[in-house]
Amino acid sequence: HRDLHSFPTRRSSDLEAIKILEEVLTRIGPSSETYGLLGRIYKDKWEDSIDRPEGAGSLRQAIAAYASGFEADWRDAYPGINAVTLLDIEGSPESVAKKDRLVPVVRFAAERRLAGKPDYWDYATLVEIAVLERNEAEAKKRLEDALANVRESWEPETTARNLRLIREAREKHQTAPEWAKEIEEMLLQKAASLRG
Repeated sequence: HRDLHSFPTRRSSDLEAIKILEEVLTRIGPSSETYGLLGRIYKDKWEDSIDRPEGAGSLRQAIAAYASGFEADWRDAYPGINAVTLLDIEGSPESVAKKDRLVPVVRFAAERRLAGKPDYWDYATLVEIAVLERNEAEAKKRLEDALANVRESWEPETTARNLRLIREAREKHQTAPEWAKEIEEMLLQKAASLRG
């Protein structure tokens, strides 16, 4: 039985994980998977501190990690979609310009996967891209495909969370369309139906 006082806190665990991942990157070089894991840690840190001064720094770290992961392997849409989503949320002119350059490449990576054995994430990526581009018809079409390919309740919950983050950032600037919130709600309804 382990003494609870010696059990690592989430923050110390994050710091340990960051150190390990940075060592892996140094030892074996850039990879989309390693940068994707690093980006996920920074994204969680940002969400935990979203209204505190350090939140903006964690957001920039998450963007950098995800963008580096996508640059390491353009075929892997996972770090790419996270990079463009967070760039949109960050919202500075530089971030929006970078997002606009990356979105077509991320879309191409996801569409290429549709030619093989697509899964939920391939369609969810295209839903997210359509929301980022404010393309309601495409978002709803890709949503139908995503919902038809859900395997676990956490999948649509994760996509709904990302869409909520986009919507909330855009609402601060009065630019979030109502149909995007409807897509979030449909994803959450699917997750609830899977949980029973």
